[in-house]
Amino acid sequence: MRYSRIAWALEEISGSPRGGKADRTSALLREAAEEPEMLCPVVRLLTGELWPRWEGREMGIGPETIAAALVDVCDIDLSIERQQKGDMGLVAEAALEHKGQSSLFGQPLDALAVYEDLRRISSFKGSDSDQRKTAVLRGLFLLASPEEGKFIARTALRSMQAGLGPRTMIEAISSALACDAQSLARAFGLMPDLGCIAEIARLGRLDEVFIQPNLPARLMIYSVRGDFFPGAYLPKFPGLRVQVHKAGETARIFSSQLRDISSSLSGLCQDVGRLNSDFVADALLIGFLSSHSPEGSAMNRICSGSEMLRYINRRRLARKSSIRPALLVYDLLAVEGKDICSLAYAHRRQRMLRALGPPRSAPFYGISPAEQRHLKDIADLDDYLCLARREGASGLLARDCEGIYRPGELSERDFIIRAAHIISALVVGVEWTTSKNGQARARYLVALRQGEALVPVGRVWRTRSDCSFQPLSMAAASLNSQDDALGSSEHTRILLKIRIGGIEKAGPQWRIIEPVIEDYSLDSSIKDADELDRLNNICPK
Repeated sequence: MRYSRIAWALEEISGSPRGGKADRTSALLREAAEEPEMLCPVVRLLTGELWPRWEGREMGIGPETIAAALVDVCDIDLSIERQQKGDMGLVAEAALEHKGQSSLFGQPLDALAVYEDLRRISSFKGSDSDQRKTAVLRGLFLLASPEEGKFIARTALRSMQAGLGPRTMIEAISSALACDAQSLARAFGLMPDLGCIAEIARLGRLDEVFIQPNLPARLMIYSVRGDFFPGAYLPKFPGLRVQVHKAGETARIFSSQLRDISSSLSGLCQDVGRLNSDFVADALLIGFLSSHSPEGSAMNRICSGSEMLRYINRRRLARKSSIRPALLVYDLLAVEGKDICSLAYAHRRQRMLRALGPPRSAPFYGISPAEQRHLKDIADLDDYLCLARREGASGLLARDCEGIYRPGELSERDFIIRAAHIISALVVGVEWTTSKNGQARARYLVALRQGEALVPVGRVWRTRSDCSFQPLSMAAASLNSQDDALGSSEHTRILLKIRIGGIEKAGPQWRIIEPVIEDYSLDSSIKDADELDRLNNICPK
């Protein structure tokens, strides 16, 4: 298959309405299926995913590499094109319309050759890797037409802009290969590689796809709700959701984006590798950070998700960290090489406890099942939420004891209940920013009272979507400076009713978490604000 066929299809698909993208894609996939070795490469070229994310490959190029490859091919000033167009695909298209060189052979680009050349770029390492990557791209651009060059550049930068997400591709593969879309979706959840799934579907072997060691599945999705039903509840802590694969003496950890992050957690992987059982687990990567109270006693707090993200992305020259990572397991997808997603949650929980032992008290190192409680009524829920908040949790995860695990799908009855509080805080400063649509947006610095003084506790800008906050914005615009808002106690002030997910304290500084404005009053005094001591009942001990 010529690459021009793929570029032409991508051009059509990009301009098609959402309902027509799958039809146009399936027509190309039917052609690719006539050459069995082409089906997987064509799917990957269409989506821009040239390899599964867990392989750890990186293209390692940016717009500058694309520009460097085009400079030797075209006769125009690329800086002007880049300034005018921005998108490097359009820049490549414009550049190749003024090609200064021509290929020695003048042969059309082969789709499989383009696929293999782009994949080969990810294997270049060393001091001369940039030059070698540029040389491969230059060779492709020499042979490419303007339209082909546009999509070669976009594929290299992993920015296809064609609107071909997993759902559309599954619909297209189902139509092209006359196979069941639901079976395709199930298989994709267990093996998130559309190219391989298309090839498996062509062979009629979708029913043979199961969770495999060291090949991450997609994680089940939980909605956020405020319902209650009697059942099992687990504390939901800040951190990063991950998938843990233990096989033999080796353990690997994958992020929620299916990337292998084991190298950043080598000590943790070694600890998990010492366990006797093999398993695949849906877990939370948490971190404990030691500090000391003003009285001198040792304290441990659970790190935020952003802190854990910085921890796993830390540079090699700064590997040391005071964070102690740990894994909190919420579910088991496979044990001893057997897929158990179709078992009821209660049975999966029993398998988890047999494999990992009972829940461990925080702070701990290594891996532990999450604590679970069976709650009977709403009063039990409120009590457990309060206890979980004091231990650092952001909410509770409600589990359907009879529910199955659905990789990549929204759970039917499992959901997250967020821990939320309402505080009354005074506006003590306004900062104006511009939203994406060009509208002015206020960021409010808010404070609680401590005696006759006001103590800032953070900024808030999000508002509840079902209320009109125009009078609030108009009143905020009248506050010309922070000093105006910090006037005498008789001065009328703006009072905000704010829903928060929690509070963090670092030394004397407070920071509200996930604040949303629920209501407001434009004629309030300092006495209407909550006392600062109220935060001690919200901040985890």
